[in-house]
Amino acid sequence: MKKIFILILVFVLIGCTSLQKSAIKVSEIDLKNAEAAREVGKNLLSTWKLNSGFIRGSLGDAINQFPHEAVKAMDELDKLAEKTEWNDFDLGYSLGARVRLAGEIIVQAIKHYFPKLLEYITLPF
Repeated sequence: MKKIFILILVFVLIGCTSLQKSAIKVSEIDLKNAEAAREVGKNLLSTWKLNSGFIRGSLGDAINQFPHEAVKAMDELDKLAEKTEWNDFDLGYSLGARVRLAGEIIVQAIKHYFPKLLEYITLPF
């Protein structure tokens, strides 16, 4: 009985060690992803004023036909781009706002140009 208990204990300890190493690897990957996301966020915010001006200038009054959530995301990005320094929340939020903006535009484009396509796919947003 003692031998079985010792054997089980050894397997549990080996499993815990393996789990710890896996958790550390996952956290290291998350750190690298965070560093990349910070850089991407800074880069995209540094060019947002130009992009926003282009979008708004090319749309003119047609921006009123744009999805409300897309315009809201653009307004939020405009405010963030006014800042000269961003914290992690700002950078993460800006990336999320860009995803929301792109998602709204893609959904509306599909609805407008390819409405039959919606019968075959489920959109996550």
